[in-house]
Amino acid sequence: MTVGIWAGVRERVLRLAEHPRAQQVFGARGHGFRLGPVMDEGELNALEADLGVGLPTEYRSFLLCVGSGGAGPDYGLMTPVPGDSGWQWRGIGLAFPGQPTTARFAGQPFVAKALQEELDSLETQEPEREAFATDDAFRRAHRAWDARYEELSDAQEAGAVFLSEQGCGYTSLLVMTGPYRGAIWEDLRPADLGIKPSGQNFAQWYRSWLERTEQQCEALPDDDVD
Repeated sequence: MTVGIWAGVRERVLRLAEHPRAQQVFGARGHGFRLGPVMDEGELNALEADLGVGLPTEYRSFLLCVGSGGAGPDYGLMTPVPGDSGWQWRGIGLAFPGQPTTARFAGQPFVAKALQEELDSLETQEPEREAFATDDAFRRAHRAWDARYEELSDAQEAGAVFLSEQGCGYTSLLVMTGPYRGAIWEDLRPADLGIKPSGQNFAQWYRSWLERTEQQCEALPDDDVD
């Protein structure tokens, strides 16, 4: 178990809600430094049954020790909740939630890297009007190319959870399957940059946000307080 890395973290996060400068931190108005209740082993087992794999270890211990969602990087963490069609991550209590993710979708193989290579190759094959005898032939070819591009782009999401909305369509993903399991990747597709690794696992990502936020609250001048 990795519960030790979360010692005191819930209390530190909740204390930030009382800090006079906390609302000046980016994303604070999205989550208000509120945390959902911690989850128990029964809930986690049910979630993992839907997921089809065990949760990443550090994220699982976070859910047990810190909270199910809420305060976190950018506009806050999505929360796993049960529903009629199974478990899914939803923006409970968030002003700016990310895209919901079902556990069944998150449990699929994560192959974003391989798909990005295929997308990069496909980009070089975009049909050009000069190569076609008629406008209709060009439009048909381009529609087929565009449909394939969208299919591959959408498939990059499988095997991961949309965990935190960054703003302007950018999102932080938590990988649930494969060799990158437990890592945070960033969805940079609005800038046509694909889905890329952040270089951090979940614990590094969350704890660095908390430490950075505490430092920012102390560094902000008093006249920046609302």
